[in-house]
Amino acid sequence: MTRFRIALGSLTAGMLALSLAAGPADAHAKRKHPAPAAAAATTSTETPEQQRVRLNAEQAAAAQAQNARNAANKAAYDAAVAQRDADIARQKAAEDTAHAKWLADTVPCPGDPNTRCAKLAGQ
Repeated sequence: MTRFRIALGSLTAGMLALSLAAGPADAHAKRKHPAPAAAAATTSTETPEQQRVRLNAEQAAAAQAQNARNAANKAAYDAAVAQRDADIARQKAAEDTAHAKWLADTVPCPGDPNTRCAKLAGQ
């Protein structure tokens, strides 16, 4: 058991060393984000009221775009459901037709009225 712990410890230390070597030189490199372009635009001479109006207009435009995407997605979904329902109705009609033909082509078996037998030739 002790050998296993020693081997596991050296393996873990080796993997840690590999992961650190493969990582960025700067530990915070992944967390650094460039300043958004919108933040640079707001440092202009806009008053807080003008900024509020502009941001509200941007939000309203984004909401309208989302509503348009939602409506398009709903229309596509409704069309797909209607197509599926039509396919199901067509398949059911074909099955009903095939079942009616099968019933017409067969007769109840003499031993068991719940099963069907093929009609004898000439009947």
